[in-house]
Amino acid sequence: MHAGLLVVRPAQRGACGDQPGMRRRVLTWMAEQLGPATLRAWFATIRLRWYGGTHVHPDPRKRGSAIYVMWHQRLLCFAYTHAHFGGRILVSQSRDGDIIARVTAGLGFLPIRGSSRRGASEAMRALLTEAQSGYDFGITPDGPTGPPRTFKVGAVFLASRSGLPIVPITVAYRRCWQLRSWDRFQLPWPFTRGVIHAGKPVAVPPTLDDAGLETWRLRLQETLQSHTRITDERFEEFYEHGRPRHDL
Repeated sequence: MHAGLLVVRPAQRGACGDQPGMRRRVLTWMAEQLGPATLRAWFATIRLRWYGGTHVHPDPRKRGSAIYVMWHQRLLCFAYTHAHFGGRILVSQSRDGDIIARVTAGLGFLPIRGSSRRGASEAMRALLTEAQSGYDFGITPDGPTGPPRTFKVGAVFLASRSGLPIVPITVAYRRCWQLRSWDRFQLPWPFTRGVIHAGKPVAVPPTLDDAGLETWRLRLQETLQSHTRITDERFEEFYEHGRPRHDL
């Protein structure tokens, strides 16, 4: 102790307290155990309606499998609405991705690990292996770290090689919080209204070369940006004409 300054020395290896590895394991365990139940309880209060054509239905057995793309900002809702349908989702290989993978597995998804930075080729091979499984794919093309609303090429490549259509999808809320994250992540207020809007499926030509992939990347980026913007602007209209889940 020096003139009112409390000197705190780091804990020795093996001591109780400040061990980052232990904290990470505890947080991962808590997320795995509590995350799915918390998400279900939270979104059970949201008055959701569904707007769009055939591909608005969350069950691929009703309309055939597809690659769903949504911006990272709005992915939380779909972890709730599309749970238990066995969807294949791309999850980064980061430490945060470990937590997300466990939570989504608890919700009924099959997480496939990889991103544009790490494990990209392995993840794409795993995705293509699952392409004829009859399940949907969920990809946030600007994830996991942005730039926000910039469509990376992975979903285009997957569609071109698998033959599956790409379906733009988004959600808009009457009231929500926007976090101070890179993507301005949205968290809806409890008991607010929300509308899920699925667009028309987009058929990507097969076996595109690099130039073709870039052309379609830009085209789909504009499609998803426009789809999201229109849903926000026409929220009241889409909600009024939307259907509750049990009427799909």
